[in-house]
Amino acid sequence: MEVTRKNFIEELENVKRDLSKCCFVGFDAEFTALLTGECFKHRLFDTSEDRYNKIKNEVSNMIMTQVGLTMFEYDRDTDSYTATGYTFHLCPQVVADIDQSFIFQASTLNFLCQHKFDFNKFTYEGLPYLSKVEAVKVQTYLENGLLLKDHARTLSMDEERQLQQYCSQVSKWLIQNEEDTIYLDVESPVLRYLTHMEIRSRFPKVLTTDSLGNSKKVLVYRHESVAGANNAPESQLQENLMKHLLGFSQVIALLETSKKPIVGHNIFLDTILLHNQFIGPLPQEYTKFKQNIHKTFPFLFDTKYISYEMSRKLSYREVWKSNNLQDLYEFFSEGKCKQLRKGVNHIKLSREFKDNQTYHEAGWDSYCSGYCFVRLGHWIASENRGSYTTVGPTETLTALAPYCNKINVIRGAITYMSFAENDPPRHRPPLLHVKALAQRTINIGQVASALAGFGNIDVKPHGRRTALVAAVTHQTVENILKNFRHSKEYRISKYSVYRHSAAGTVVVWSGALITGSLMLYFLHKQLK
Repeated sequence: MEVTRKNFIEELENVKRDLSKCCFVGFDAEFTALLTGECFKHRLFDTSEDRYNKIKNEVSNMIMTQVGLTMFEYDRDTDSYTATGYTFHLCPQVVADIDQSFIFQASTLNFLCQHKFDFNKFTYEGLPYLSKVEAVKVQTYLENGLLLKDHARTLSMDEERQLQQYCSQVSKWLIQNEEDTIYLDVESPVLRYLTHMEIRSRFPKVLTTDSLGNSKKVLVYRHESVAGANNAPESQLQENLMKHLLGFSQVIALLETSKKPIVGHNIFLDTILLHNQFIGPLPQEYTKFKQNIHKTFPFLFDTKYISYEMSRKLSYREVWKSNNLQDLYEFFSEGKCKQLRKGVNHIKLSREFKDNQTYHEAGWDSYCSGYCFVRLGHWIASENRGSYTTVGPTETLTALAPYCNKINVIRGAITYMSFAENDPPRHRPPLLHVKALAQRTINIGQVASALAGFGNIDVKPHGRRTALVAAVTHQTVENILKNFRHSKEYRISKYSVYRHSAAGTVVVWSGALITGSLMLYFLHKQLK
């Protein structure tokens, strides 16, 4: 189900119902840009904190244009799951002095075009949203009567003309017509609120309220003695406006309060954008970012990380092509997993996706993530119990509990980021220290070329004549050390903080000086 401004209000009730009945939620998002360039490459040196620090100042220019949510409901009688998917189209908004902005990379535009992204739905029908920080600011503006003044300054000429026309209509009606009421058609919720406030200000005796039959109409009463006259409280008008401005953020709030497990695939960047777009600006401290996300979404699962760990149980011939989402989904949906050839739970869609459904459409990908989650959980639960029969959601979530809040880190020094506890220690082989013997200034490109044949590595400068090398496997490290043992170009050894870092050298020499000074002191004392 595609959700835009046109059907959001009615679908929001369906989302509430489906969320209350489901046992977990599949999640996916599509972005306006990807982090590219040399400084954003995934490097074997990086911890998750390093990655966060690299990108936290850049993602403020990126937004989610689509968010996919699929609710997986379990039927105990049939031991099956029913999946109900939603694709939410989002678009930034301007309200008062909040002017949300973003960038579209040309490469991302090409990618979205290849996957039939609907830019009209994004621009014309995309849902508004506010972060928690922005929502507090707008609410304060409303309560202090500042929104009217601030937003009036940002009205377009057409909006100003419309507002003036509504006031002129009311003025003519009061003078030339004897009818007790008049209806004004006001499409924009923001302009509707401004119309209420402006009419009440200009014509103190009239009463205004939203029409019961059509929320887009403003109903104006000539005076309070008219039968059924109702002046909507300003607090109610503010609440109606806030609901519109919050838009998709209301769905994020439902996810937060429901505490239902959320399942995505490779969601490191997604969590950062979720914070920036729906919680508030990213904190400088990595630990604070993790705390905020964990408080909002306490049960996160990443099928990229789970599948990476589970792939170790399979032989080379059994394992999936790769653990990207499409290959993983097709591995399970086409029955290629030998461990799940009997006793699997049936998974069906409550409604089919559109005919031209493709990967990288948020709703479909959120379904695929949830589908893989069920199959991975079934596999682990069956191994734990020693038999392959259908598995309920409670047993599935229990089996997957060790993977909860562990988010995959692509090609880094650690395999996952943990939202619930401290990140794991570095799992890569020890770093190598390279010193150029034949050059006064080390050439990083030449070092990388010389070592690339031994395995997957990364190289970074460590000084004028030195560099550090990170490798994927211990075998690569041993091969490099063995082959460069007698090299006349480079001296390569395992990196030592004490031998190869400036801070370590200072510590060693300071220790030596202190020790030497103490020895001289005691020797002098004895001689004396």
